[in-house]
Amino acid sequence: MSVALHATVEARRLSLFDGRCLRLVLPLDEGGRHRLIVGDSAVARQVVKALERCPGVGVLADSGGLLGAMTVAENFALALRYDSDPDDPRDWGSDLEIALRLCGLTPERIATLGRERPMNLERTERWTVGFARCLLRPPELLVIDRLFAGLARRQANALIAVEAIYHARHPFRPVLFVDLDSHELPELPDCRTLTDLTELAETPCHC
Repeated sequence: MSVALHATVEARRLSLFDGRCLRLVLPLDEGGRHRLIVGDSAVARQVVKALERCPGVGVLADSGGLLGAMTVAENFALALRYDSDPDDPRDWGSDLEIALRLCGLTPERIATLGRERPMNLERTERWTVGFARCLLRPPELLVIDRLFAGLARRQANALIAVEAIYHARHPFRPVLFVDLDSHELPELPDCRTLTDLTELAETPCHC
């Protein structure tokens, strides 16, 4: 069957529908980790596409969502200064360095990182840099798209530890992990809700 997903935001709650069937309800001001599991990449893309159409939703891809043709510094300048108040006294450079240190990067690595192009970074570092941007400009709902696919358990656990910083800094901003079903999928500490959509493509909606 064809999956027809759409999402809406009403009364501070995000709802995900398959046709008329309600598949997910997520409060936008209670924070916490949430997980949605799908059976294949095609459904994952449709889920993420439906969610990112909603206002206040930001998607962090496994690549970190950085533009490969620009340097890391140029990516951050574009993301952090876009639509910002030109009279805002905030020191984005200092805040960015703090965010990158919180994510585990050393001062030596931070000093050289700005000149790098994202395409030349190792995948987990590329994601970490993109995640640091979300720390500074948190969306109302952060959707983390298929982060763990293809990662070793050690790598996955390291990125889960990095992601914990988000909840400490933004306790009322929820995070939704969209993950592919796998027996090697790592556990998410303190995960508040688990939504299983692995049957979505095969199960007709009779609502």
